[in-house]
Amino acid sequence: MKQVFSTPSVTIYLHEGLHHTIEVQWLDFVNSETLRSCLLEALRLVRQHRVRAWIADNRLLRAIRTKDFEWMDSHIMQPLDQLQVHRLAVIDSLDGMNQLGIKLFLSSIIPNTNIVTQTFTSAETARAWATLPY
Repeated sequence: MKQVFSTPSVTIYLHEGLHHTIEVQWLDFVNSETLRSCLLEALRLVRQHRVRAWIADNRLLRAIRTKDFEWMDSHIMQPLDQLQVHRLAVIDSLDGMNQLGIKLFLSSIIPNTNIVTQTFTSAETARAWATLPY
């Protein structure tokens, strides 16, 4: 796993193997502008490295606004599906409200994609699942 992007709010790693996997590790609360710019950078890296799995490490991420979830649908999730990202491993946020918001968002978006998603409580199990052959 190598670090490919870093800010005070997020660190992004690339796992190289049978298929490339990106890991987006949120480090704290982020405002809408920072959330969106970091997600767009992650999407750029998905394209550049032909990534097929995404690990969202949300443990330290706090509340995401409804308008940002709406934005993520068309600007992140739909492009991920079009780019043939097959797996989305979500490491649950320690913030209960954020955890619930993310689960509701995914339950409404994922059925309209070819992406398989699973939630985890540890980075190790999320990485193991995301990097499995498919």
